[in-house]
Parts: sequence; structure tokens; C-alpha cells
Amino acid sequence: MRLRLAQCLLPMAAGLAAGGCWAQDALRGKLLYHDVGRLSGSGVNCIDCHGGVPGGLHGIGRAAGRPEVIEAAIAAIHQMAPLRGRLGRADLLDLAAYLARPDVPSPDLRPGTVGIDGVFVRGERVAFEVTVGGTAAATVRIVNAGTIAVRLRSGPRIAGVHAGLFDVTASDCSAGLELAAGRACSIAVTFRAAVPTGGLRSASLDVGHDWVGGGTALALIGHGVPVR
Repeated sequence: MRLRLAQCLLPMAAGLAAGGCWAQDALRGKLLYHDVGRLSGSGVNCIDCHGGVPGGLHGIGRAAGRPEVIEAAIAAIHQMAPLRGRLGRADLLDLAAYLARPDVPSPDLRPGTVGIDGVFVRGERVAFEVTVGGTAAATVRIVNAGTIAVRLRSGPRIAGVHAGLFDVTASDCSAGLELAAGRACSIAVTFRAAVPTGGLRSASLDVGHDWVGGGTALALIGHGVPVR
């Protein structure tokens, strides 16, 4: 199933209607349900309107195992208009399969930092504080807490207004790495407080992968404390 998912991503990125992959693939259906807006270019994701499943909103349960219900809704409901012409038959079958089996095993990437005594702290930001002119360091971990593997598409990248003040000094999160269930990779990051002024500086640390969202990002916040 992991191979199927990876092979489906390329035709989906180019336009879903142009290429169906495998029918009734609940894992691929989960990816579509959460991320069809990015993969199709429509900007509309099922989860944004219907919420998580099971227990989804607006009658989404009626489409479980019934691709024709999804097709009719896309044709009739104004909010779903951006999806018209973007989903092929295989896409509808896979979405319906996921709705019928929302517990399908999937990856679950969780970013965070390694704190005091090696404890992993999940979060969406890494905060540094250091005297101006100094350097602070942190270790970031990307953990796959899901039940099947996910493949990284890039190593760590730093971007943003103050990207030049942050550096990746070591990493085993490399492009092509497959993180099996329960496995993690680590990234060592440093922040250099700007001279002569202090203040807050920000950037982002991104790692690309082949699951929902196409990547995982953490905010990097650096605080340069003036020398007293």
C-alpha cells in the first residue's frame, strides 16, 4: 500500500482527473480527503467542511462506499464547485473507500524538540534565548507515530525573513529516508543572536514528505537578550 501511495502522488499533483491509480484504496482516499486541495490545485479540502471521520458533518457518512454520492455532491453543491473536473473515477472510489474505513492505518508525523533529560516535547515551534552575540542550540525530532511508513522528500530547509541567523548543523533526516512506524530522525539547529541589537527573530524549519500537506514545518523563534 505504501508503494501505491507513492506512485499515485505524481499523477495527482499533475491533475487528479487525468489519472486514476488504484480503485478502492482507503489509504489514498484518506490522503485525498485531507489534502485534495493541494494535490488537485482546487484549494478545497473535504476535511475543512466535513470535519474528521467518523462522525463527519453534513451527511458525509452517506458517501461511505458510494462514490456516486460524492460525484453528485460535487456537481450540485456550490462550495464543492472547485473540485469539478478535477477528480477521476479512481479518486471517487478511493474517497468512498476511506469514508467506509476511516480507521485505515496511516503515517502520523509529529515534530518537536528534545528537552531536559532527553524528553521529547511535541510542538510547532522551537524557542531559543541567548545573549546578543552568542549562539544557542536545540535538537528537533520528527517522529512517525503512525502505523505505516512515510518517506521524506527533502532534508531540512530553513526559510524566512531571518533564515540567515539559523543553521542546521547536523541531521539524519535526509531525502529518501523512509520512517517506519515508531521511528524518528533528528535535526540539530542553532540560532545566532544578531549584533548589536537584540530582539526577536524568526524563520521556519521545513522537511518535505509524501503524506498529508507534503511537509512538516516548525517555527524557529530566536530571542537575543541585550548584554547588561
